[in-house]
Amino acid sequence: PTADLIQQNNPTCKIQTYVGGLSCCHHKNILLDADQPVDTREDEVYLKFRFYYQPYTPATSTTPASHLNLHRFYFQTEAWSEEYDITQCAPGTPPSQCIHEITARWQVKSMMIDCDSKTDPTCVPKKGINLIYAGGHCHAPACLSIELYNADTGNLLCRQVPIIGKGVEPKFDEEGYIAIPPCLWGYDSGLFPPVLLGWETNLLSVKRANNTYYHYGDMASWQMRGIFV
Repeated sequence: PTADLIQQNNPTCKIQTYVGGLSCCHHKNILLDADQPVDTREDEVYLKFRFYYQPYTPATSTTPASHLNLHRFYFQTEAWSEEYDITQCAPGTPPSQCIHEITARWQVKSMMIDCDSKTDPTCVPKKGINLIYAGGHCHAPACLSIELYNADTGNLLCRQVPIIGKGVEPKFDEEGYIAIPPCLWGYDSGLFPPVLLGWETNLLSVKRANNTYYHYGDMASWQMRGIFV
């Protein structure tokens, strides 16, 4: 099996035991009792985006291109359930010991997204990928950690843990603010060099969450970016 949910009898796997989550939140679904009126008011929301860019210089006979294309790679620790329940620990268990864990195992080639080398010259897979970015989807505040391993070597590739804001810095450090920074590789100062993963490389994901309280609709997917090599 790729992942643990069925073996754990996770409630999200069967409609008979489904408690709540994404399947309750389809467009225009109203989750109210029959005697509750539906509020017809609408919110108008505005979003502002700021994009930064660098000019691209094509490769020449003597110099490489200034930038390389990053391809997307994706997999779910909950293995295509899209979500799962963090079931509550036994009554009386100290919060520090309430840890819910799920795992998944897969190969790098399982994350390969179809691409057309005619429209994207960089889409010519050879040995595998140089991993540049890995970001685990870990819901705060229950998230304790999400880890990605090379299962063939046992090497830890990425470990993400929440960083709790302390109210010292003016941005992204507000008291109670929770950040979960991704793992990055590259050639700039301060970064580890990219990790080469062959197509047959076996990966292991381990997601841990505090289950003092029951949580549904949780996620544990991996968003990754890499360069074909």
